[in-house]
Amino acid sequence: MSDAPQKLRAFVTPLLPSTRAVRLTGMTREREYVLLQRQTTAPAACCPRCAVPSSAVHSRYRRCLTDLPWGACPVRLQLTVRKFVCRNPNGTRRLFTARVPELVALYGRKPHRLVTGLQAIGLALGGQAGSRLPRR
Repeated sequence: MSDAPQKLRAFVTPLLPSTRAVRLTGMTREREYVLLQRQTTAPAACCPRCAVPSSAVHSRYRRCLTDLPWGACPVRLQLTVRKFVCRNPNGTRRLFTARVPELVALYGRKPHRLVTGLQAIGLALGGQAGSRLPRR
């Protein structure tokens, strides 16, 4: 029974956005959706203002994202990201958050693959039909 989480992870991983920057840490089935807990894996990050790398973790926080549904079941991603201390003494920013640009845009609430899918629906169907289809 101890290999059950590994088997589940092997089954679920192909259904997730492909990126090596985050790993799956947990999965729960809520009443209305599947919740996938993921966290960043990089031991360090570069400050977005001065580009100085830092491995000094200040804190962590969770971002909640809506992902592509699995059939009729909605999927939510709970992404745990780290805040780092900027090591540049002359920098204007003291703290910064590790970014995952291959998964989600800055301040984004939807992964790139969901945005791309919604754009494709909008372009193909347009208007009222395009707005009704994603709600299903």
